[in-house]
Amino acid sequence: MTREQATPEAARKRRAHPDAKWIATRRGAVWAVARIGVSPGSTEPTGTATKPPPPTPHEAPQSQRERLRTLYGTGG
Repeated sequence: MTREQATPEAARKRRAHPDAKWIATRRGAVWAVARIGVSPGSTEPTGTATKPPPPTPHEAPQSQRERLRTLYGTGG
């Protein structure tokens, strides 16, 4: 796509979808239309959780020595 093609296409998308900002942008030698500032969807939950997620490494009950051993791979 050329700049001459991308600019009117971005304007058309702005009119069709005013909830986001549309721009013509250059990626290397090619022009494209990009959407910026996508509005968030519904804040209502979309499903139900069946179990809590596994703890992150920072939340896992380990001693400082075990965390360092895991992090650096030392000790047998």
